[in-house]
Amino acid sequence: MLQRLRRAAEAACARPLATAERLSAATHLLSSLEYMVRRTDREPGGLNDWSRTRAQVPAKTKAVQAVRDFIAREPVTQALHGSRAVAALLLISPVRNNTLRMAADAYLATSQILIYPRHLFGTDGSDQVSFLVQAAAALGRAGGTEGTRRAAVQFIGAQTVLSYGASGWAKLPGDAWRSGDALVKIMRTQTYGDEWLYRQLEKYPAASRALCHAVLALECGFPLLLLKRGKYIEAGLLVMGAFHVANARFMGLSRFAWAFAATYPSVRALAKGTGSGETA
Repeated sequence: MLQRLRRAAEAACARPLATAERLSAATHLLSSLEYMVRRTDREPGGLNDWSRTRAQVPAKTKAVQAVRDFIAREPVTQALHGSRAVAALLLISPVRNNTLRMAADAYLATSQILIYPRHLFGTDGSDQVSFLVQAAAALGRAGGTEGTRRAAVQFIGAQTVLSYGASGWAKLPGDAWRSGDALVKIMRTQTYGDEWLYRQLEKYPAASRALCHAVLALECGFPLLLLKRGKYIEAGLLVMGAFHVANARFMGLSRFAWAFAATYPSVRALAKGTGSGETA
């Protein structure tokens, strides 16, 4: 079992751009499928009732507003998500044609921009990460050379490093994070909390504070893993991967695990200074 996982990890790291495309495409696929089945959010009185959210993201021109109003029609919204699912499945498949993969990447990135106002409430950081991955992959493949694909890999890796670091640095000014009370406060909420974990954190306050400070240290210090040509990058990515799995379990942020795991081979390639490994 461990040997299979190791071989899978080695294969993923050997072709970081394709890995980023595939796992990020899985994020898009899950997202679109969720939106397709949760139509009640867009019905009158729902969280994303267009008659109410339309004014939240005002368009600068009448033409743009007309496009948004057209996309907001439920049949159009459903069709757009259906086509996004097809594009995602193409990227997940073994297809290696550079032009097809570039087109699918570009479509997912472009359609995500178009569909964003329709789902104003409910999007999260995983949507932003998956957009960056698909946009970078499309540009890298559009160049058609190893150099452009390598640039895409480096951009994806750098964005992930910056995301983790910025997330930690943004937490530093917060008293709850510095005191170690942030996690227990999050776990007692209805939106992102978990009753069992909340009780455990309440029962063991010292462990709760240690865990909170560990998260803060990991995020703030993540950029340091690029030093010494990524000597400890694999260990750091393993820990952060476990962090996202825990978030998926206790906070319901399952798409984050797919979105960020998609970037890990690119982070490793950035730290190690290796190429994209993509021939097409």
